[in-house]
Amino acid sequence: MKNVNRIKNAVFFTVLGVLAAVGLLWFARPEASEIEKRRLTTFPQFTAAGLLDGSFAGGVDKWYADTYPLREAFITGANRLKALYGDRSVQIVNGGANRGDEIPTVSTGPGGETDGPGGESGGESAGSSLPQESEPPVKTGPVETEPPDAPTESGGRDEGPAQEGEINGPIFLAGDTAYGMYYFNRDAAERYATQVVNRACELLRDEAQVYSLIVPTSSGVILNKATQESIGVNDQDSAIEYANSLMDPSVRALNVFGTLNAHDGEYIYFRTDHHWTALGAYYAYTDFCGAKGAAPHALEDFEKREYPGFLGSFYSSTMAKALENNPDTVDAYVPMGTNSMVYADKTGKETAWFIISDVSGAFSGGKYYCFSGSDQPYSYAHNPQITDGSACCVVKDSFGNAFIPFLIDHYEYVYWIDFRYYGGTLPALVRDKGVDDVLFCLNIENISSDRATTLMLRLLEEE
Repeated sequence: MKNVNRIKNAVFFTVLGVLAAVGLLWFARPEASEIEKRRLTTFPQFTAAGLLDGSFAGGVDKWYADTYPLREAFITGANRLKALYGDRSVQIVNGGANRGDEIPTVSTGPGGETDGPGGESGGESAGSSLPQESEPPVKTGPVETEPPDAPTESGGRDEGPAQEGEINGPIFLAGDTAYGMYYFNRDAAERYATQVVNRACELLRDEAQVYSLIVPTSSGVILNKATQESIGVNDQDSAIEYANSLMDPSVRALNVFGTLNAHDGEYIYFRTDHHWTALGAYYAYTDFCGAKGAAPHALEDFEKREYPGFLGSFYSSTMAKALENNPDTVDAYVPMGTNSMVYADKTGKETAWFIISDVSGAFSGGKYYCFSGSDQPYSYAHNPQITDGSACCVVKDSFGNAFIPFLIDHYEYVYWIDFRYYGGTLPALVRDKGVDDVLFCLNIENISSDRATTLMLRLLEEE
């Protein structure tokens, strides 16, 4: 028995020693997680104050655990073990016990207008300068067709602009397809409509036309009503209609739910990721053109690029084998007028990039990065084929990335800001650049998020 105990102790301490030695391999520590689609914790900066209050030691501890060289192997192994727990082809991941608020009924008032709370009439249902020293060109300034420092597109690129990982709530997994579960938040939806969109309309009245495009997610468009009721999610069509009904009549509020639902048999949403595809964004773009009074370009007019092997956020959250065995393909459509853009990162540094960039060499979770420079605070593009001085500004989240390329051929200048990271104000940007159209292009989760709508309100603070 003593010999057995000695062997157990020897094996235990040997394994412990090996794991400790691996932890000392600083050169093997990863900087990003492919599984979690995020940048990992960096080593904390040493300060005397941090040493005294314990924050430095805490930061080192977090860095050590987050960047341990075998961490992703352990995560993968744990999820593989969970996959052995019986039939898991249909399941709810990350909770699912929540229930959204009841969606108020939008009634039709006299004259055909929709009535919101307090008898407010609804909108139509048509389908600061950068925080840096180097300002982008104003509308009248010359911009070269290709930025002087643009990277070459020859060969596959294994990295691109960093995209922040988005936190995913409950996920419904059915076979080889996953869906985000949507819960309506009435307070947040009303704040988005009345304090964000209507406030923007008030501040920019007689300066720019304001549009709102709330993007439904796949669970609302693809799943049938019986399935939606069985998993307890809210009706996204009704949620969008309610938010739109609270908007100022001069806002062109689009509800693209019906258009997307009419194409629900097509590849308009990814199976392994929470985003829509470029095809889904294209159909919404045709609705935008209808609201604007412009003729949409035919899909076949664009150069199409394909990036297979995409495993998105739903896969990284569930590690489901069914998703891994059936990765998505990211299709992208290159604008006709120009494929050049410039983005400014969180430090204000500008980088020349491509509206559709080559991600053929990117890791499996990074294929969606090909659109519009990913999630940067501020970006802009100049289309030299249009010379009428027209300009559009898109306030967006990551869903807007796949939508923006279709706008390039309708304006001389397109600016886009990510409400989560942009440090200036929307009115200042509109006035500085002479913007004609302002489009809020956001997925429905962000109009049902208190945090998201609070961040949007910062864009409208008085100068």
